[in-house]
Amino acid sequence: MSNFTKINFSIISDNKNNYFIKINDKVAKTPKGNIIELPSLKLATIILKEYKLYKNKIPSSIISPIRITNTAIDKIKSDYNHYLDQLSFYANNDVICYFSKTPDELVKKQKKLWMPLINLMKEIYNIDIIYTSEITAIKQSKESLLLIRNILTSLNNFQVAAISVLSQLTNSIIIPLVLVNGKITAKKAFELSYLEEIYQSSLWGKDEEAFNRLHGISLDIRDVNKYYGSVFE
Repeated sequence: MSNFTKINFSIISDNKNNYFIKINDKVAKTPKGNIIELPSLKLATIILKEYKLYKNKIPSSIISPIRITNTAIDKIKSDYNHYLDQLSFYANNDVICYFSKTPDELVKKQKKLWMPLINLMKEIYNIDIIYTSEITAIKQSKESLLLIRNILTSLNNFQVAAISVLSQLTNSIIIPLVLVNGKITAKKAFELSYLEEIYQSSLWGKDEEAFNRLHGISLDIRDVNKYYGSVFE
């Protein structure tokens, strides 16, 4: 007799347009025991696909849709303001706020590609982003941090969770905000985030290990951006 037990996965919904993952006869829950209640069928479909892939295991990767969802429900929902503060403070260490001094070619690339984003923050959100080419850390104004935080307050728990992961992947809060607002593609977001590494590889040739790492990050940014976009689709 086989010890294999078939696991049935399905999506169910209530009359309020909320969606749930059903595993056999039970609704899926987070590690803290909260019911996984999803705001869109598309997001539920993404989660269902990963449940089928991993069965009863929870993936450890930060870009896992299941893990992002668990974070949204177990952590962000109960500590929303803390997460908004953390994300807005990211602007102090944002990769696009730290320009190189040399070589000239890299500096030109940074100015060409990063300055439009800095200008965009001013044009769209009236946020004056401070940037530097010095080694010392910068500190954005309280007004700018508050404005960034105000942008984030329009997002729900799932979107904040996705933005949090995108910030970790890009070393930026500005790039994720521009990305999810459709001003740049996921591919461009990756190129902006890893401009110096891409530049160095163009000089010294492709290192296989470094290439694979960067390629993986590029795909991760794409996938988390899809997660963000699926929340209300």
